[in-house]
Order: sequence, then structure tokens, then C-alpha cells
Amino acid sequence: MRNILALITIIFALQNTSAQSPSPEPANNEIYNSNGVEFKPEFPGGISAFYKYVGDHFKMPTAKDFRGGRLIVAFTIEKDGSIADSKVVKEIGYGTSEEAIRLMKASPLWKPAEQNGKKVRCSYMLPITLMGNPYTIQEVDTPPSYQGGFEKLKQFILDHYVTPKDKGLKSGNVLIAFVIEENGTLSDLTIYRDLGFGTGDEAIRVLSATKSWIPAKKDGKNVRCEFGLPIPVKGN
Repeated sequence: MRNILALITIIFALQNTSAQSPSPEPANNEIYNSNGVEFKPEFPGGISAFYKYVGDHFKMPTAKDFRGGRLIVAFTIEKDGSIADSKVVKEIGYGTSEEAIRLMKASPLWKPAEQNGKKVRCSYMLPITLMGNPYTIQEVDTPPSYQGGFEKLKQFILDHYVTPKDKGLKSGNVLIAFVIEENGTLSDLTIYRDLGFGTGDEAIRVLSATKSWIPAKKDGKNVRCEFGLPIPVKGN
């Protein structure tokens, strides 16, 4: 009888202790919107670092008719900064959606969002703009041009080109190919024929200084377009 009473007393004491112990807080697995948290999630180094990461690692489509565009990717940033549930909500095709998802899965850890002093799961959405392959002169409706005409461009080159003074330099044309962007700037300047003595590098320097290009048009819109120029060089 005494042993039974002792056992009941022990059980009662254990139940009483358990009732007085605080219950653990339930895990907060709510997914917050990035606009509704006190501290938004952040890619290491900031948003500019994120786009550099994309530029360095995105495998561009090889299809010649890929003209670029903007896709939008949505994902969840977990409490530990990892990326989950990546999906593309605005597609531009050519395998870019699959590549964007691959890139997000391989992303470095983000700094997670915070709410009420605690790390929380957070949904996020970002646009990714991809440069497409340029059109050729034959493919555009209106070819690119130079403001004031190509005679003005020729004069600009004559005024600014510094001919090397090396005695071995012979007269000829340096051939430069480049892309005229939608905003009229030049990119991807490439030497296709060089006369040596730094003539090709000087041609790129002078062309890079031009500011008055008028972009090509296709279906009423400015488009990227390939272009090429011979730069005449007089020998010594």
C-alpha cells in the first residue's frame, strides 16, 4: 500500500512539473511577401552583385534568331538564405527559363528576410534582361546610320585617328566589325583586318569615341545590328 501511494505521488509530481514547463514556440513557416517584411532579403553584395552573377554564369541561347528580352523569375528565400521553389512567371523561350532556374538553384546563400527580429521565409521576384543576337543589315527594315551622314563620320575618323610613325607601316584598310545597340552605342568591336603597329587598336579607340549613331529599326522598333567599317590608314 505504501509503495502504491509513493508511485501515485511521483506520477502526480511529474504531471505537475510538465504542466508548469513552457511549451516550445511553434515554427513559423509562413512565407512573407518581400514588400511586407521589416528587412528584405538581400543577395550578398546587393542587387548589382546579383546581376553580375547572372551575367557571369547565364548560358545564353545559341540560336541565331534569339533576339533577347526580359524574363521574370519568382522564388522563395528560406530562413537559411537558400533558394526554393524557383519558377519563371514571364517566359521568352529558347531554354532561358530552364537556365534561369538552374542559375537560381546554384545561387550563393542570400541574407534572409527578417520580421519582428526573426528570420522568416520570403517570396521574391526579379526581372532578368537578356541581350539577344544582333540582326544583320539584310534583316532590318532600316539600316543603322550616322547622324550627319557617313561623310561626317569619315571626317571624324580623319581628325582623330593617330597614325603610327613606324617606318614599316604600309597603307591599307583596317577592318572593324561591331554592333550598334538599340540606344545607338557601340559594342563588341572586333578587328577583322589589322595592318600591325597598333593600327587596329587605334581604330577601335576612335570608333569607341563616336557618339552620333542612329540604330537600325525592325517592325518600327530600335534593334541591335551588326555593322562593319574599313578605316583607311596611310603608310609611312
